[in-house]
Amino acid sequence: MKKVIYILFFAGFSFSGIAQEPIEQFNKSFIAFTIPEKDLLPENVAYDSNDGTFYIGSTRKGKIIKRTKDGLYQDFIKPKQDGLHMIIGMKVDPVRKHLWVCSSGGNNLIGYTKNDTIEGRPSGIFKYDLTTGKLIKKYWVDIPGEVHFFNDITLDTSGNIYATHMFSKPKLYTIQKDEGRLKVLSDLSELRYPNGITISNDNTYLFIACTEGIARVHIKTGKKEILQCLEGIKVSGKKSVDGLYFYKNSLIGIQPDENSVRKLVLNTEQNTIIKTILIEYNHPMMNNPSTGVLIEDELYYIANAQFGSFNKDGSLFPMEKLYEPTILKVKLDDQN
Repeated sequence: MKKVIYILFFAGFSFSGIAQEPIEQFNKSFIAFTIPEKDLLPENVAYDSNDGTFYIGSTRKGKIIKRTKDGLYQDFIKPKQDGLHMIIGMKVDPVRKHLWVCSSGGNNLIGYTKNDTIEGRPSGIFKYDLTTGKLIKKYWVDIPGEVHFFNDITLDTSGNIYATHMFSKPKLYTIQKDEGRLKVLSDLSELRYPNGITISNDNTYLFIACTEGIARVHIKTGKKEILQCLEGIKVSGKKSVDGLYFYKNSLIGIQPDENSVRKLVLNTEQNTIIKTILIEYNHPMMNNPSTGVLIEDELYYIANAQFGSFNKDGSLFPMEKLYEPTILKVKLDDQN
């Protein structure tokens, strides 16, 4: 019989390195809601604080679902509408009532046949009106032989957006509110697979998850550095982060390969991770946890993106082998 360690009994449990004994489960999350569409393969969830609406994007169908506060579901953006491909990162601007969407080509998408090497991979950023659902502007990049992939997105308090771009030419892009055009803010060629992105509360730094760990970019100067970690803290390689969120001088990171959510506590200068606090580990609903959204002191996140649910011939598993996409929620300050 396997030895199970009930670490829930230890108040304020945290670990700043490798545990002395294997931890099999640490479950603090609750099911917020499920989505009655098993083959959605969602990567991202966004939230509008104005009316309590959630938006969930599908990598499989190239559409965006709207879930209202009273639990009703409907397609907000229809499959492949406006030239959408896989829906990746999304963020709501509640002040200006916009939904920002990263979309990219890829094999998860029904009917996608492009060959990266020959035809390249298209990708772009879409700006939607939350009230009408109409496309405001589309920033689309499709160049034969070039592999593009806008991954995740964040915005500052002024409404300027910042997006990670990965694969052949890793870059940090921005769309400044007063300019309305897509431009490169910083070259990220020294980083592999720039992924989740978040911004400090004072709009000074962008934090970017990548294979090397967590990178920090000073928005005004462009200075880049990898956050230092105290001995034993692992956020690189197989333990790297997907969804990343700034919260009370800490970073909340979702680690898909670890089936975990952790709080990465920063020092005062915000250049070193000084401690990790385990928030969730091996929840029974987890199957490729991906990204989420902060709502006050809680993280709502996709537990089961199910990206590995394909047969060798590229076909999706039958419905009876899939699960309804599940959004979990967990309090970030209640780890007792």
